Amino acid sequence: MAKLERVDLFDFKSGVLFVLMLCIIGAFSLVYEYRQFRELTRFDDPLVRASVIDQEVRLIGEKPKTSIKLRLENGSLCRCVMSPYLRDLRGREVLVELQVAKITFIDYLKGFRTRGVIEEVYPPLSLKEQWYRRIAAHHSDSRMQELYGALFVATPMSQEFQSLVGAMGLSHILSISGYHFGILSLIAYFFLRPPYRWLQNRYFPYRHGNRDLFFIVIGILFFYLWALEFIPPMVRSFGMIAVGYWLYDRGIKIISVQTLLIAVGVLLAFFPKLFFSLGFWFSSFGVLSIFIFVRYYEHWKAWQIFLALHLWCYLVMLPISLAIFGTFGWWHMGSIPLALAFNLYYPSVLALHMSPWGAWYDPYLIALFESGDIRSVTIPLWIGIASVVLALAAMRWKRAFWSLGALGSGTLISAIYQIA
Repeated sequence: MAKLERVDLFDFKSGVLFVLMLCIIGAFSLVYEYRQFRELTRFDDPLVRASVIDQEVRLIGEKPKTSIKLRLENGSLCRCVMSPYLRDLRGREVLVELQVAKITFIDYLKGFRTRGVIEEVYPPLSLKEQWYRRIAAHHSDSRMQELYGALFVATPMSQEFQSLVGAMGLSHILSISGYHFGILSLIAYFFLRPPYRWLQNRYFPYRHGNRDLFFIVIGILFFYLWALEFIPPMVRSFGMIAVGYWLYDRGIKIISVQTLLIAVGVLLAFFPKLFFSLGFWFSSFGVLSIFIFVRYYEHWKAWQIFLALHLWCYLVMLPISLAIFGTFGWWHMGSIPLALAFNLYYPSVLALHMSPWGAWYDPYLIALFESGDIRSVTIPLWIGIASVVLALAAMRWKRAFWSLGALGSGTLISAIYQIA
């Protein structure tokens, strides 16, 4: 019997109608956001309730200042500069007076900078901050606290440590995204499957087991997403998982640009602020690089795909990453074996943080980061843009696929030459 093939979701006509529907939804979303913007800017110095999601002392004009990042009650983000003596308010809700007279609608969507004065601090800590403090209690080294905070609850790292992590090529595995969601999904499925199967066989054998388990796992992931306050790369990952399963359950192709465009289009239509999120676009581009590889080499064995995919994604992401951030180091090339090891490290360190031995890896990680270095390299922005164009073309033409790999290899050689 011939094997049934999965089909595309849209032909040209239905695709156009779907795009028009997304445009209509996007227009309503922008109208809603504009109403929120007008409400915020109705007065020049409004009092707004907000959550403190990041706080760091920085040198601004050779003077120490506290840079504080707020999520306002309407969901928009802003960053304020305040006194360097401000106590740690991360995870708390505050009543803040903001100067918004010069804020434009685009600033509002992107996340704006302004001056502010905190009028009141509310005592309860957010769930995210409670989790972070429990994680940080395992570690005496501040870098380890930052690392595991970013890894488990997406707390921002300091500028200095973030630069080091970027130069070592570890940003993509330490910033929560679909990679981590995938591992968490497998862990949840592994532990939930035996008890569910027992209950299904005993009480409801007529149920679709994998579908039920998916909804249980997606519910757990949504709770995690909510607790971590809807970080943009996680929103993209959650949307991809939900759309991907919906398509798979209906016999429709998942590994295609169409699937990615559907997920990205739906998310942008409902959440237009994501358009200005660099993390969202990096995350989406990472998924595109995976789809490209699987398209041409899905016939390989699973272990071959697993190993080659890490090298491929590294080369594909390198041009755009270095074009934007420009940080590199000798450890950057070591990020490939570290990414492979991460698949075992992440579940083990997750288990360790549920025990008294959460700091077990700390001596080795501290030594690793102390051996890292930060070098500046210059990669023209057009190289990064070319990698995105080639990635889109590679879904149709294999020549573009090979050109994309060559561009990544050339970028790596150029970066090594600049720091040698």
